Amino acid sequence: MNLSDLRQLTTLQFDECKDRAVKRVERHLGERPTRAHFQRELGRLWTVLDLLAVIVFIPALLISSIHIVTHVGALSGAAFDSLRQASSGTVLGRDLFVAAHQWLLIPLAEGSMILFLVMFGVSRDGWRRWTYFLLAALAVVFVLAANLSSGLGLLESVLAPAFTIGIGLKLEHLILQYLKRSAEVTKKYLEALATWEAATTDATAHPDYRPFLMNEIWAALMKPKTNQWAIEAQPGFKVAAVLRELERENWTHGAVVPQLEFNAEQPAEEVQAPVVSIPFGNTALLPGDREPIAVTASANGHGGLPMPTN
Repeated sequence: MNLSDLRQLTTLQFDECKDRAVKRVERHLGERPTRAHFQRELGRLWTVLDLLAVIVFIPALLISSIHIVTHVGALSGAAFDSLRQASSGTVLGRDLFVAAHQWLLIPLAEGSMILFLVMFGVSRDGWRRWTYFLLAALAVVFVLAANLSSGLGLLESVLAPAFTIGIGLKLEHLILQYLKRSAEVTKKYLEALATWEAATTDATAHPDYRPFLMNEIWAALMKPKTNQWAIEAQPGFKVAAVLRELERENWTHGAVVPQLEFNAEQPAEEVQAPVVSIPFGNTALLPGDREPIAVTASANGHGGLPMPTN
């Protein structure tokens, strides 16, 4: 098989191949992608072990909360006695002042501990990441201090907050896994959306455009009876034939327009035109030429223009 024996496409046929490739890309795109298209049926984050952790976490949290209520109640009661309030505007009673500190500090301490641990695991910014860790450690210190002031033994006081913190770390791990899965879905969705938007604006920018175009070019090459001897050609021959057709546009991207230098004192007919290469066509007319110059085949397979001589 010889590639030179394969009849090339006309410009009209080549343009028709591009039009068909664009239409195939548009059909392939379909509707605008959504996040739901990238959701995957993955294993559950929660297992039977987590159910056991909940059974342990609830009593541990209740006991730790009772110690926090007792500890904070004593401190807030003493603080209210020394508090100087205004006689007008919003005036807090003793019961409201003490109860607010007792019950609101429970989610503030326990919840912030888990929150800042999650933010510590998610963040990659150096100083901000360690700030989250320090805030989580501050919450842990408060919970331990409140339980140690309960009047129970050291082991009994530490047991409930230790289990609460331990199971809180497990909860922090589950939250991180959920955020990781969500981030992966978001990444794939945004990549597909960017590809879809680019292709709807310019179908030739879609990754499938070039394969579609190459298929269409080969199909068009095989339509004439004079080319059907190459239907069973090897893949390398097919690629070479298609790339030869694609070269009709690619060569212009690197073409350099020759710049002619003119001397005001030199007659126009003495200006020499440089040698240029013209891949397609058989005649060319350069500035300063009076007649078309015949293009002859050069050693590299392209037409060449000889340097005019006086």
